[in-house]
Amino acid sequence: MRIYKRLSKNGNLAELIGIVLGDGNLYRHPRTENLRIICHSKDIAYIKHIQRLVVRVFNKAASSHKRRHKKAVNINLYQQQISARLGIPVGNKIKNNVGIPEWIFSKRKFMTRCLKGLFETDGCFQEDRSNYAQYIEFKNYCRRLLEDVYRVLLGLGYNPQTGKNYVRLARRKEVDGFIKLIGFRQHLAL
Repeated sequence: MRIYKRLSKNGNLAELIGIVLGDGNLYRHPRTENLRIICHSKDIAYIKHIQRLVVRVFNKAASSHKRRHKKAVNINLYQQQISARLGIPVGNKIKNNVGIPEWIFSKRKFMTRCLKGLFETDGCFQEDRSNYAQYIEFKNYCRRLLEDVYRVLLGLGYNPQTGKNYVRLARRKEVDGFIKLIGFRQHLAL
């Protein structure tokens, strides 16, 4: 079996891990593993961004194809030892109680890039102009992942709120600051 070198622990890997923890999954096949990320088919710039990240991280291009009768695109990478190198187990993320790999907590840059991947996949922004309220929220059903997102936000100096399946920022200054910090959908300047 071929031995692959370790992936470089950098911002690109941190963001890709966030994307995988959000809209991705890992599958094991008899002779390889499959990293699959599902995107909305109209979000062409984001699909290209993910494909560039995969090349930067794995030094191999990912394939993509539109899902039949659906408004979705699968981005696929086939290679051995993907799971071990990403630090994310193969299979159901909720049953496996996945979380953010510990090395990401070591640098502010890694934490912000991972949050970018997570919030761009499983996050939302809500605004209620009649009540002058707004919040940005990460929704997921994996308990450990929610706890890790909460921990990262605390580590970055925010005051997050938690619920059964979400972590949220609701203070106006924090929401505005977070949006600027993460740089949502600014994929051209990586």
